[in-house]
Amino acid sequence: MRHAAFALIVMIVAGAVRATAQTGPQPTIALTIGAGVVTGHALWNIDRQPLCVLNQSNGSCSGLYDTLALSRSIASSVTLGLAATYFPWPRLGFHAEFSYLGFPTDDGCIGRFFNPDPPDERAQQMCNNLAAATGTGGAITLFVGVTARAAPRRSISPYIRANVGIINLSGSTTEVVGRYVNASGAVERQIVEDLRPGGTSAMFGGAAGLTTPIGSGYQFRFELRDMITPLDRLTGPANDLAVAPHASRLYHHFALILGLDIVLEKKRGRRY
Repeated sequence: MRHAAFALIVMIVAGAVRATAQTGPQPTIALTIGAGVVTGHALWNIDRQPLCVLNQSNGSCSGLYDTLALSRSIASSVTLGLAATYFPWPRLGFHAEFSYLGFPTDDGCIGRFFNPDPPDERAQQMCNNLAAATGTGGAITLFVGVTARAAPRRSISPYIRANVGIINLSGSTTEVVGRYVNASGAVERQIVEDLRPGGTSAMFGGAAGLTTPIGSGYQFRFELRDMITPLDRLTGPANDLAVAPHASRLYHHFALILGLDIVLEKKRGRRY
């Protein structure tokens, strides 16, 4: 009886040791398809923008001025991306991502003062049009970075990332164009001109998340990301030539990303 009990204890201990020694596979190369939502923020506000009332006959400045309150913000949006991650070491790797980032700009306009302007009330029309317009715009981002992960062979593996790259905007963050309709049709008027709309600038930031296997060769990814980029903003009203002072400022864009990892290469777990 004693020998049987001893043998049973030895078997249990040996089984526990084997279970402890066994570990899951360790992904080393993964391709990620991700999508998520990005927060928006206020961009700039001009409380009193003078706007010269143009003569109906020749389009010259009449000497009378309307006054508008103008504002612009970046609306919340979506992001779609394709990324690759390579881990030459168990806990430290490199990643690169190419993604589309929705960057819709929403304008606001309030009429502080309007001169009588029959029959079209052009400034009033332009202000209404700016306030009612749906935000448009987007950006393409390309960045690389370093990923540090914990528990690479476990069912849940947390990680942190540091990113640096570039962002290319499809439109201007400062240009303002008013639209109105008169007897000749639709007319556009430049309220604030941007001589260099769009363009490429630097982007950097960080992220934290986790991955978990969802089948052979696949992982689910959950990530919280902060993208920091400089954006041009107005700092004062425009003059009669539609030229306004402006400056660049860093803005945070927080994103929640859900992704599917396709594991292209992995190291097998230990079985001893």
